[in-house]
Amino acid sequence: MLINNRKITISAAGNRRATRWPAQTLYWSEFVERLKTPVRGTETLTEYLRLPKSRQDDLKDVGGFVGGLLKDDRRKASNVIGRDIITLDLDNIPAGDTQDVLRRIEALGCAYVVYSTRKHEEAKPRLRVIIPGNRTITADEYEPLARKLASIIGIELCDPSTFEASRLMYWPSCCSDSQYVYQYGDKPFLDVDGLLAMYKDWRNVAEWPEIPGVQQTHAKLAAKQGDPTAKAGIVGAFCKVYDIYKAMDTFLPGVYAPCDGKPDRYTYTGGSTTGGAIVYDNGTFLYSHHATDPAGGQLVNAFDLVRLHKFGELDDEAKPDTPTNKLPSYAAMCELAVSDAQVVALLNQERYEKATQDFAVSTVSQDDNTNWISKLQVSTTTGMPAKTTDNILIILENDPLLKGKLAFDEFANRGLVLGPLPWDPRTERRQWTDVDDAGLRHYLEHTYKITGKDRIFDAIALCAHKHLINDVKDYLTSLEWDGIKRLDTLLIDYLGAEDTPYTRAVIRKSLTAAVARVMTPGVKYDFVPIIAGPQGIGKSTFLRILGRQWFSDSLTTFEGKEASEMVQGVWINELGELNGLNRSEINAVKQFISRTDDIYREPYGRRTGRYPRRCVFFGTTNDAEFLRDKTGNRRFWPVDVGIQPVKKDVFNDLENEVDQIWAEAFVHWQLGEPLYLTGEIAAEAKREQEAHEESNAKEGIIQEFVERRVPLDWEKRTLNERRLYWAGEFGRDTGETMERDRICAAEIWCECLGGDIKYMKRSDVLEINSILANIPGWRRSKGAFRFGCYGKQRGFIKIK
Repeated sequence: MLINNRKITISAAGNRRATRWPAQTLYWSEFVERLKTPVRGTETLTEYLRLPKSRQDDLKDVGGFVGGLLKDDRRKASNVIGRDIITLDLDNIPAGDTQDVLRRIEALGCAYVVYSTRKHEEAKPRLRVIIPGNRTITADEYEPLARKLASIIGIELCDPSTFEASRLMYWPSCCSDSQYVYQYGDKPFLDVDGLLAMYKDWRNVAEWPEIPGVQQTHAKLAAKQGDPTAKAGIVGAFCKVYDIYKAMDTFLPGVYAPCDGKPDRYTYTGGSTTGGAIVYDNGTFLYSHHATDPAGGQLVNAFDLVRLHKFGELDDEAKPDTPTNKLPSYAAMCELAVSDAQVVALLNQERYEKATQDFAVSTVSQDDNTNWISKLQVSTTTGMPAKTTDNILIILENDPLLKGKLAFDEFANRGLVLGPLPWDPRTERRQWTDVDDAGLRHYLEHTYKITGKDRIFDAIALCAHKHLINDVKDYLTSLEWDGIKRLDTLLIDYLGAEDTPYTRAVIRKSLTAAVARVMTPGVKYDFVPIIAGPQGIGKSTFLRILGRQWFSDSLTTFEGKEASEMVQGVWINELGELNGLNRSEINAVKQFISRTDDIYREPYGRRTGRYPRRCVFFGTTNDAEFLRDKTGNRRFWPVDVGIQPVKKDVFNDLENEVDQIWAEAFVHWQLGEPLYLTGEIAAEAKREQEAHEESNAKEGIIQEFVERRVPLDWEKRTLNERRLYWAGEFGRDTGETMERDRICAAEIWCECLGGDIKYMKRSDVLEINSILANIPGWRRSKGAFRFGCYGKQRGFIKIK
């Protein structure tokens, strides 16, 4: 039992990684007794010293204590409420001086206990010194007291970090063969106020004893940390924008007060001591000796200074060994940093300059304004531009290598490239392709670390549609008609068509319709002028020159998505040699040209849409008979050419007049020119259509046959009797006859054409029915009737 004894408070935990350090109250004598016996390991000292430091730390961690009370049981500098004992680590004792140091401690004349560390050996002595005070020591009093005691014992023997008020001490442990040094002195407790009185002003950090070479220690710490302004990412950018001085003024106003006459020293205003915050390297680092300073006891840059003050409490639940960049305070500080416009601008600027070195930076002018970079949102975890559609749009609109290079061709419904790109140096305008998609994804990933195929795709679509281009509309609206009429006589002058009101109307309305389709896409117009004439007179050349770069003769299919896509970007479509198409293909053509819109999925689109027609169609043929189907011919406006001498040369003269031709057509559109034929001109169109229908030798035979009169008992006669009648075997029969009131395809096939019903194909039925449908005075029956020996059939009945 010690003579000098009192209750003390310590905060202890089972290992250094503990987040909670609950307080324990015990007598000084109990504490001294607890240190008497160390935990012994199984390894020898030699084996221990050969182990990696991390393994050494684990072995010596047999639990530990802080010599005082902690707020919320958290071991942080700012949480120290008071200390009952002073602890010193003497790690720099010269070889063989253990006893000398013990004598110095004994000579202090106050209570103490000393024990050796795990690494202690006589060749390299290491001791822990613990001295109890006669009262509880405040956090601010602790460091000047510890330093003054150390200076009496020999401050050069101490570990530089031993003076921290939140410093932990391990409970004693040693190796299996190590010497354990343990000594205590039962003397009066340290007179705390008396020791403080040895200072002129213990609050003045400048008076505190320092370990020799401590400035060099700070320099080593700075070297180890590295220049924060040279770091990449958020930390480096923040420290470039804010040094210690500027960070204090901007983010920590009033937290530190400058010391008069000492520009590199500040006082933490939340503590009792003065001048304990020292600025190093012209504002690069700060080291605070203030015990209650959240940034105390460590060399910090501007980023960490602000982090510890503003967000240090977020780390209360973090494990002690958590890397700084994994702490909650780090994430919060990053959010604060990237909310600063100057930091964000610098981050993006540096990244952009570095990344574009791998691309065609020669296309970027040194005068290009880079203020736009500050608009980019920055990830708080990476310091890189956030992977957002907004950011990609900002880049597409402002990056000098991309700005003004992407547009959408409203006429062709496709993306356009308007100039050289980092991945493609071509300067001419061209279509945006899959290769450009890949090139942009690579550029964004390399330059901005932005990935995400869908969001990049979305941004391309949004950016392109902000820059709509319609070259045909721009062309038409730029023209000014000189008032000379050329439009009506185009086919007459250039291709030798007959000069009739019909010929004039066809070319005037068709070219006006072409203008209308550009200015009002999808306008109703389902007619196709057919230019019919000898080969080599310039029919296709005529259309190609009129269509300029928006002409095409490549439309080879009229069904499905392919056909819809092929007419995009085309103004004048030439349909060549319609007479070469079969009946089903003709029907497909009729349906296709009658549409006012096309349904398909556009580039950058994820769903199908309706896209109004912006083109018109013209047909050309060398044959006079090209309309095969008797139905639907109203859509075709045939015009025969090459029937009289031309007045102008399509190969040499048309190019010079094409602008004025379209200017005149534009005026007709403005004046409301109807896009259809009426009256006598419409009747002439019907006559022209009939004149160009493909003739069928059976038509006349069948038409004459259905007009023949038949006997009254015709329905009762057999097929043989009927054939004999038509062969003249009943020629002597002078009985009464009647007009037919009905007829069917089987009757025509067997009686008129002499065919066998067994060999009548569906195509024969369709052909016969087509001819019957076009004979005046007859119409298709709605149901089936009995046709004598042919049974029930669907046929035609005579209109009464």
